[in-house]
Amino acid sequence: MIRIDAVIARFPVLDEQHIVDWVARGWVSAAGAAPGEWQFTDIDVARLLLLRDLHVALAMDEDTLSLVLSLLDQVYGLRRTLRTVMDVVNEAPEDVRRRVLDALASPNG
Repeated sequence: MIRIDAVIARFPVLDEQHIVDWVARGWVSAAGAAPGEWQFTDIDVARLLLLRDLHVALAMDEDTLSLVLSLLDQVYGLRRTLRTVMDVVNEAPEDVRRRVLDALASPNG
């Protein structure tokens, strides 16, 4: 876990006001009771940097940013689900594995 002050010191492109706003909007998670005590995982820090890039570098407004984050979260969720399905398929008997992989390779899905 990385404290908010360490995040800001390490990544000067991030400012506390934006971080507070993004946490309040639920766009990023923070552990801790108050902004001065917040701590972030590495994934949370990566999301903060993504938010900064989308908002500042690409000048996305908040409505667009919210939509993009929602779509990204859906893509990541689908990837996790597919990874789980493929783990199960890989443990299945060969004939089942072949049928599933053939169906996935089919142009009709």
